[in-house]
Amino acid sequence: MNSLDVCAAVVFRGGKLLLATRRTGSRYAGLWEFPGGKVEEGESFEECIVRELREELAFSVHSAQRVGTLRQVRPGEGDLVLHFLRCEAEEGSEPLPQEGQQCGWFSPSEWEGLEFAPNDLRFFNTRKAELLGLAQESSGAVVPGRLPNWLKTSFEGGQERMEMRRLLRGGGLHTVCEGAKCPNRCECWRHRTATFMILGNTCTRSCKFCSVNHGRPGAVDPNEAAHIAESVSELGLKYAVVTCVTRDDLADGGASAMRDVILAIRAKCPDTLVEVLTSDYNGDFSAIDLVADARPAVFGHNLETVERLTPSVRSVAQYRRSLEVLAHVASKSDGTMAVKSGMMLGLGETDEEIRQALKDLRNAGVSIVTLGQYLQPTPKQLPVQRFIPPSEFLQWRRYAEEELGFARAVCGPLVRSSYLAGEAYMELKVRALS
Repeated sequence: MNSLDVCAAVVFRGGKLLLATRRTGSRYAGLWEFPGGKVEEGESFEECIVRELREELAFSVHSAQRVGTLRQVRPGEGDLVLHFLRCEAEEGSEPLPQEGQQCGWFSPSEWEGLEFAPNDLRFFNTRKAELLGLAQESSGAVVPGRLPNWLKTSFEGGQERMEMRRLLRGGGLHTVCEGAKCPNRCECWRHRTATFMILGNTCTRSCKFCSVNHGRPGAVDPNEAAHIAESVSELGLKYAVVTCVTRDDLADGGASAMRDVILAIRAKCPDTLVEVLTSDYNGDFSAIDLVADARPAVFGHNLETVERLTPSVRSVAQYRRSLEVLAHVASKSDGTMAVKSGMMLGLGETDEEIRQALKDLRNAGVSIVTLGQYLQPTPKQLPVQRFIPPSEFLQWRRYAEEELGFARAVCGPLVRSSYLAGEAYMELKVRALS
């Protein structure tokens, strides 16, 4: 059985260790973490770590030398071999510590005395599971089983991605890109697009598919709308997507905050189109009207899954109530506001249930629909029941557009609600004029 080789970087500059970090304030406190990744076929260890550092952290090294190896036995599938490389960073390439972590400042002599045990790989494995092609059981254990090739996406766009993250975090903003662990965040950030998440990063509901924090949220930031509008202007976005955590603790569910963001972006950036992805506001049409009357280009609310699975997948939300929300918005559209919804596949639904859900969405007046593969974001969420191949997603797109009459169906394994949102909207407008 072949082993799986993974490189991890230990970066020095001026006699100091920059990137060996301990994660603090979490269940992983005390475990070591290093940037790195899988060694590709025909690639040396040194070439691998140079590539990974460039893609993950947007900085370069001028030398890399192996300093140690740690092997983790994985019965029946080959061992995981972690190769540590000591790298000297080039001047001008300053690595950034990850949020919630501390940089280690050790001298080379102190590094030589450090020892690592097999358990130190636990956090590394959890964090790199998708990259390594490993699935995770609901218990949290990393188990054998490679993800299909069509679900692998590159982690790239170093400098652009780092600059995007700096701008977003510098403004104290939350993005669903990070909060929901979206697999497309590197691609989107490389193209300087993002989905802003308002009303904090803590949701009052605990849906079984979502990794966003849930619990008791904090106070609403009265300046959030202005901050987002400023960021949209600074990023030069022509199409901004705004979503939110569900705030059942607020009288209007946070609808007035969503309205304020739409209006603030329009005032600051009149040429920027705004798409919103909202909660169901508990079916309160007066709250829904606050958002719809602000006239976003696209009003989105996700159905998420088929009717049978809704009680076990979504928290509080109801299948029929979501359809009522979408139908109410569609009745107010008068052709100036597109209505959008999305679903995840791979949770155990049948083809007939998917067809019925799509029919229900179309009958509710939805014109844009997204279908994507459900991926278990952490071991706490529901496990994947089935990986749907790209050919089936193509068939669903044809069914939705050609047989049901959706103006645009964005379907694919890595599709998420806001993926290619601007392109989907522009295609809808072009079709309306043709």
